[in-house]
Amino acid sequence: MSRFVVVNITRETKPVSEKGFGLPLMLATSKELDFKIYTDISEVAADFAETTREYKLASRMFGQSPKIAELACYGTSYVSEADDVTALTSTLNELVQINNEFFYLVCPENGDKEIKALAEWISTQEKFYGVTTQNVALVDELKGMYENTFLSVHDDPDAFHAEGLIAQSAPKEIGSYTWTFKQINGVRAAKLTNTELNAVLNNNATTCINEMGILLNASGKVLSGDYIDVVQSDYYLRARLREDVFRKLAMVEKIPYTNEGIAQIVDVMDSRFKSAFRQGIIATNDVGEPDYTITYPLRSEIPKNTIAKRILPDIKFRLVISGAVEKVEINGVLTL
Repeated sequence: MSRFVVVNITRETKPVSEKGFGLPLMLATSKELDFKIYTDISEVAADFAETTREYKLASRMFGQSPKIAELACYGTSYVSEADDVTALTSTLNELVQINNEFFYLVCPENGDKEIKALAEWISTQEKFYGVTTQNVALVDELKGMYENTFLSVHDDPDAFHAEGLIAQSAPKEIGSYTWTFKQINGVRAAKLTNTELNAVLNNNATTCINEMGILLNASGKVLSGDYIDVVQSDYYLRARLREDVFRKLAMVEKIPYTNEGIAQIVDVMDSRFKSAFRQGIIATNDVGEPDYTITYPLRSEIPKNTIAKRILPDIKFRLVISGAVEKVEINGVLTL
């Protein structure tokens, strides 16, 4: 301490909670279990015998490369033949009041009614549900209905192909990969006829196929027909923009309602979009620059009543998703 020099520092470093995009949740059904995190299959074995579907599902997920760092789990006692399927969604509603940080949902139950109920529940969330079914007809029934559910069809009830896809993708940075072509450890090609395979792919589902000697995931779409990575990018940008702008509002004394203050909010958005471009989410334009624009009003263009309410309206953006190449067409001519 000094009587002559006084230094005051205000710490504005308290972190704003960021939504996680790499944590899968296994909704267990063989017994009640408080929310917990597994980091290895040996930890799963302490709660579930190797004969249970929970253990087999977790084994598939921990068996991928890159390996997931964590698998969350929350359990309820549920018997498909005896219990109402709403028991599953009620359990999830309870969970999100306690912990809502997971991004992917998997479940050992893969009957039609369970899949429909969980797909309906996840449609109210900015999360993804992945499941492997043995019923080709179910894919046709659900086609176009959900933007955040993806189905894989496989004849092996223990394949957990979609769940393996989640595990392989969860550790990666959103925007840096596509879901098609991925090889899932431990899953063989599904025994589907050509007619069944075409039905699966035409109805926005996927399966494991043998293509040119390689076992790979045949498609990367959600049931709505959008690509999984595009919807992921949507959810990612929504969450990060909310966090970034809130952090700006909360961590400074004041953002003045001036053109300069409006520019501060726009700068926050601009920084996030530049980061998203570096991740591979946003495409480049014809001159090699990130392809996005942000438009916003000046203070003089905003109604006084809106200013009095301290609401900043009409900030809009347009961006082009980079997407991915998944099919190549080559035309050529051979001559003598």
